[in-house]
Amino acid sequence: MLVFPDTSSYVLAKVNVNLVWNMIFVFELNTETANRYFIIIDDVWKEEDWKIIKAAFTNNCNGSRIIATTRITNVARSCCSNSGDQLYQMPVLNDVDSRRLFLKRIFQHNNPCPPKLKTVSDKILKKCGGLPLAIITIASLLANKPHNADEWEKLEDSIGNGLSYENDGGGTGMKDILLLSYWDLPHHLKTCLLYLCIYPEDQRINCADLKWKWIAEGFIAAPWGNLCQEAENYFNELVNRNMIQPVDVGRDGLVHYCQVHDMVLDLIISLSEEENFATVLNRRVCNSLPSKIRRLSMQSTGKGNKGAIHAVTTSKLHVRSLNVFGETEPVPPLVDFHSLRVLDFDSCNWLEKEHIKNIGSCSQLRYLRISGTQITELPGEIGKLQFLETLDLQGCGDLITLPSTMVQLQKLARLLIHHHIWLPAGVIGSLHALEEISHIYRVDNPVKFAEELRHLTKLRKLSMNCYPDICSDYLERYLEVLQSSLSELCKFNLRYLHTSEEIGDYLLGGRRLRFPHLHLVKSVFTHETRFERIPMGMASINDLVHLDIEVKWFDEKGLHLLMGMPCLTHLQLSVIAAEDSTWGPYFPGYGFTPVTVGSNGFKFLKVFCFTLKDYTGIGITFAPGAMPALGRLHLCWKARDVMHKDPGAGMGIEHLSGLAHLQVVTDCSYATVAEVEAVEGKATPLHPNRHTLQVHLHRKNKKGMFKDDKERDRERDHYDYVQYIGNM
Repeated sequence: MLVFPDTSSYVLAKVNVNLVWNMIFVFELNTETANRYFIIIDDVWKEEDWKIIKAAFTNNCNGSRIIATTRITNVARSCCSNSGDQLYQMPVLNDVDSRRLFLKRIFQHNNPCPPKLKTVSDKILKKCGGLPLAIITIASLLANKPHNADEWEKLEDSIGNGLSYENDGGGTGMKDILLLSYWDLPHHLKTCLLYLCIYPEDQRINCADLKWKWIAEGFIAAPWGNLCQEAENYFNELVNRNMIQPVDVGRDGLVHYCQVHDMVLDLIISLSEEENFATVLNRRVCNSLPSKIRRLSMQSTGKGNKGAIHAVTTSKLHVRSLNVFGETEPVPPLVDFHSLRVLDFDSCNWLEKEHIKNIGSCSQLRYLRISGTQITELPGEIGKLQFLETLDLQGCGDLITLPSTMVQLQKLARLLIHHHIWLPAGVIGSLHALEEISHIYRVDNPVKFAEELRHLTKLRKLSMNCYPDICSDYLERYLEVLQSSLSELCKFNLRYLHTSEEIGDYLLGGRRLRFPHLHLVKSVFTHETRFERIPMGMASINDLVHLDIEVKWFDEKGLHLLMGMPCLTHLQLSVIAAEDSTWGPYFPGYGFTPVTVGSNGFKFLKVFCFTLKDYTGIGITFAPGAMPALGRLHLCWKARDVMHKDPGAGMGIEHLSGLAHLQVVTDCSYATVAEVEAVEGKATPLHPNRHTLQVHLHRKNKKGMFKDDKERDRERDHYDYVQYIGNM
């Protein structure tokens, strides 16, 4: 199958027919022979674009098919020019589903619409024409307004004649509705939303990176100085107004990645061009470039790039942001960009040290990200970036070490590096503004590094897996110094700690904590640390909010230790039971009697993720009154192992009264279809909240699932035979 993920960014706007032919050649499609092809082209915007694409695929009368999707009626008709072509129109939502979607977004939890708003809500829904995006957009707008008839009628009047597939074939009506939402935003949110136009269509946007770019650009105003929290508030407000779509919500309920709907992106690109907010080069026809380019997003190669580079070079004093994606080149020489605040090279494998050799002249740079490159060395000039706040080198796997001039970056708040990079001695201790350090695996002098850590009193997040392979005496000294430094940091701002197995075991594995101030930490991530059981020292961490831990055995004692943590709101617990590999894959590993969560603990737990690995049984049950605040439950297990130990036991999920989201991931390996369905049935009983409970069932390793016991027995006999032959 040949799929063009998004024609507007790959093929359309100024379509290169050779590109289409090259893609056919790669997939070895020869339309002039007996080979058949099946091609899907998503989101065609113009009739001319479709004609060019279709011309590349001649009809060989051999059952070949092309499927094209579009939101524009006239384009859809042009795609069906042959007698055998068929047009399928996606049905709109019916009145009942439209109203349910509309009211749920505004009033939440299926609360009914007040009688005074019944008539006007019917009028608004009629104008939305059953189109989900229109309904959600209008509902999100109304959710932030007073619930009175006058406000709603004003909005209903502003929509115009309403929408339908027939009268909005060009999408102008939908654009008008999106504009209503845009103009309703406060000024600071308009600016933050427009900034999203720098990302390519369908790009998964890292939320943390986005917020720090907002901060670097000066978009965030925080009277009390907490810029990170204020940026989070801005982001959440745009999500609530449906201008940003979360696409990767972690098990902790936090949004890690987001996207912008392509119609919203089209709108903000248009608005940013009108206001000369940003210039986007993305294969679309660019008739002219502004005399002053303030922000440039280079997303594709082409003739327009040379003109943009010239325009950027001549107006370099005004450029505040330069974002380069993928194979886009060339780029303007980075010399004397005195206003540049954001520089982002995303997946630019062509980038070399030569391209950034003069980066020190970008004196106002706050945010620097280099990703997906083969660069092996950073220029020493990087030390001249006195205002740099974020240095993200996580995508630089070929980079060996950091330059010694890094010590001059006195405002650096975030240092994110690839785990292959060696950290030179004497660098970390000088960067007193650091708030976040990640992926520290290799350091030149472990003891000196541990000593330097204690000086970073602003440090909030630390991710380090540095456990040197050195002699025992030196190792003991390193751990002692590290313990002392971490204890000191916990007295100040350290609230997030992600450690390696050995360090985690040293700090937490005893009956008492190795240092007295770990109880102030809010989040501990030790998912690479496999404890034998829940460490006794955990009972002393009274303020812990977020815990990610992996243990070999889990029993009542471990449960009571966890239940004794009064502030715990997020718990990710993985249980491993060793399996005798000589038994083969058809025999489950060890198991234990399930522990029961009662009503005397976990009063504030909101998210619980429970994973069973190589283990038999369900592991845990819930008694009436358990986890009263729990909103999200994630379960991950192997169907075969669960059914071996607890074929008839239930979990008591119906006793989790506040549950709103349930996700179940079932490993189907060596299980029958009936066993997989039975395991899923354990997690999805008739819950009291079943009308509102969101249930997501996922199956992995489905190819390893058997139709029934007979098929599995045949496979096991074959396995035993192969083992016998191998031992002869």
